[in-house]
Amino acid sequence: MTTLANHQSIVVGIDGSRAAVSAARWAGAIAARQQAPLELVAVVSTPDHRLTAATLAEADLLPRLREVAQEKLRVAAAAVQEDHPRLRVDQRVLEGAPSRELIASADSAQLVVVASSADDRWSTLLLGSTALRVANKASCPVVIWRGDRAQPLPDERPILVGVDGSPGSDAAVGRAFELAALLGVGVVALHAWNDPDLLQWTQVADSWEVLAQQEEELLAERLSGWAEKYPDVAVTRVLQKSPTSQALLEHAAGSQLVVTGSHGHNRVTGVLLGSVSQNLLHHAPCPTLICRDRD
Repeated sequence: MTTLANHQSIVVGIDGSRAAVSAARWAGAIAARQQAPLELVAVVSTPDHRLTAATLAEADLLPRLREVAQEKLRVAAAAVQEDHPRLRVDQRVLEGAPSRELIASADSAQLVVVASSADDRWSTLLLGSTALRVANKASCPVVIWRGDRAQPLPDERPILVGVDGSPGSDAAVGRAFELAALLGVGVVALHAWNDPDLLQWTQVADSWEVLAQQEEELLAERLSGWAEKYPDVAVTRVLQKSPTSQALLEHAAGSQLVVTGSHGHNRVTGVLLGSVSQNLLHHAPCPTLICRDRD
């Protein structure tokens, strides 16, 4: 995996909220460690999103909306550069639907970061629609940022990664190790299992204890190569018989970031499921990084 070693930009969506500024500061800390550029993007909503281009032109609103967007970018950029004065911070104002423009920006980015929602206390109960669309559609990894707006920078807490043996999970494990090495922190690798179907389909397993041993071997196998590649990263293995979402949310409280694949899989049916990542996006108390198997 070489994505974090290159100099593609980290893109952050800026909407003027305090959460977006905090997300930009977090992303700036990652970019500074990579010596990669940070790109702050604000989107002025135009055609097929609230107002038509003709309406905006007639009312002479577009120039004013662009000025407001530029001011939002200046505020966010100033906050980032106060943390990292030497970091290259680019600012772009785009026009269109926010989710669509951020998804398009992902094609040339190594990472897209979007705050989970706006600042009011009601909207923070659920993931914002823009964040959800970007997380589901972007071609590169996406961080949905949620956390302490007063202290958004990376700290000494470990990075939590969900391990289930799927291609997306393998990509997540690699990304978690990369980021942990970058930040000088440990990794908590969690494998949760609670699949009653295994008792029906697995002929050699006649008890949960035997299944637990098989799950422990799966976890060790999925970590072995990465632990060798990053020997300085301390790894804590957690094997838990419970639903995956529940287990990850329990351990997220002590983590600075949760890393997961975009989809898990059921080893019996092979059906791809997105419920774990969706649950984390809505409820994790810290930022969530969504990886895809092509990462």
